Amino acid sequence: MTPPVARILCADDEPNILSLLKKVLGDEGHTVLTAAGGREACAMADREDPDLVLVDLTMPDQSGLEVLQHVKAHSPRTPVILMTAYASAETAVEAMKQGALDYLIKPFAMDELKLQIRRALAESALRAENRVLREELARRSPDLILGESPGMRDALHHTAQVADATTTVLILGETGTGKELIARALHRQSVRRAGPFLAINCGAIPEALLERELFGHERGAFTGADAMHLGLLEAAADGTLLLDEIAEMPSALQVKLLRVLEGHAFQRVGGVRPILTRVRFVAATNKDLRAAVAAGRFREDLYYRLNVFTIQLPPLRDRGGDVPLLADYFLRAFALAHGRANLSLSPPARTMLTAYRWPGNVRELKNVIERAVLLSTTDIIAASDLRLDGQTVPSSPPTTGAPDLSYREAREAFEKAYFARVLADAGGNISRAAERIGLDRKNLEDRIKKYGLK
Repeated sequence: MTPPVARILCADDEPNILSLLKKVLGDEGHTVLTAAGGREACAMADREDPDLVLVDLTMPDQSGLEVLQHVKAHSPRTPVILMTAYASAETAVEAMKQGALDYLIKPFAMDELKLQIRRALAESALRAENRVLREELARRSPDLILGESPGMRDALHHTAQVADATTTVLILGETGTGKELIARALHRQSVRRAGPFLAINCGAIPEALLERELFGHERGAFTGADAMHLGLLEAAADGTLLLDEIAEMPSALQVKLLRVLEGHAFQRVGGVRPILTRVRFVAATNKDLRAAVAAGRFREDLYYRLNVFTIQLPPLRDRGGDVPLLADYFLRAFALAHGRANLSLSPPARTMLTAYRWPGNVRELKNVIERAVLLSTTDIIAASDLRLDGQTVPSSPPTTGAPDLSYREAREAFEKAYFARVLADAGGNISRAAERIGLDRKNLEDRIKKYGLK
């Protein structure tokens, strides 16, 4: 792939350095603009609209940090790299906070400069392309979050409240409740929306691989590391990184993550140079982190670093009228996808969906509706087309112009789902279940036997 060619503005008060930069970068095919001071650099940046700015930190009339601030104020997406002979951790942190892409320590090798320039331009081009794609995808199929229950209204309100902050957010909820959707909503509503949204499942990857995926690695860091690899902490720069299933992160990596959260810097595996990160962290888990801390499986200091702002997602069984709302939304989406726009849910099917407890939450409901769309042979999805917890409701023989189930069959379908739910709530205890619904134990046992419930 041919490296991108760009207009690069170089600012330095040393003429020899400017001359060298112009030759080296010009030989790479770039158009090089030079400025002998900070004020000239700011004026040229406004006039010439460069693709990248390379600026010395220390100049007599105006510092590199002031040039950085000026460029970012007028063109936030233009990458800026600082050059300095007096690098310190404090200076580097301040530069990165104000939006610098990276910094070079003088004297630097020309190969290092070329690599930095190529990487910066490639990253800038990729972000521009991704931005266009994200806008198009958002226009066509936005990550819609539906819910009118009090619990979901609270969750969405809290999401909007914290979206624009840099604060770390912890999203809690059972599997399938939509934690990643909330994380994406946080990103989409924030000032970081133009940056990438990346996610990683901390429990699905072996420890060594998870470390390399997060932090990246240098060439030669281990056997088989033939090239440098950017980790998610770099790839998600100016964007959002979701650490899903954070409770499953190995202890050694918990320590490293804590250092990143505290110092905003990290090192690639096999590297020695600190790299500053501008990522907004969002963590999610379906586990009780307090219990994990008490059991010694999760670091207490990391828990408090992550638990700055918490969003709690309610399970679907506690969301009342949200089930029909979500069912209709998924039905429309899958019906259109499969070219069956006239599909609808029969009343018995709606009754079954509402009565069911949804242990897999919204994800399970989505799968049930998609499967029903595929199974249905008519324009009306019958209760018999639904597969709830592995059970199938027997269908009646098809009749022309009649409902898909008789009144008796519809009532039995409802009762079966209802009593299954009652038993599940009572943990399988028949006496407790009978007491809760005001039915004598013998009557309930008869229904359990009739419907083959366990």
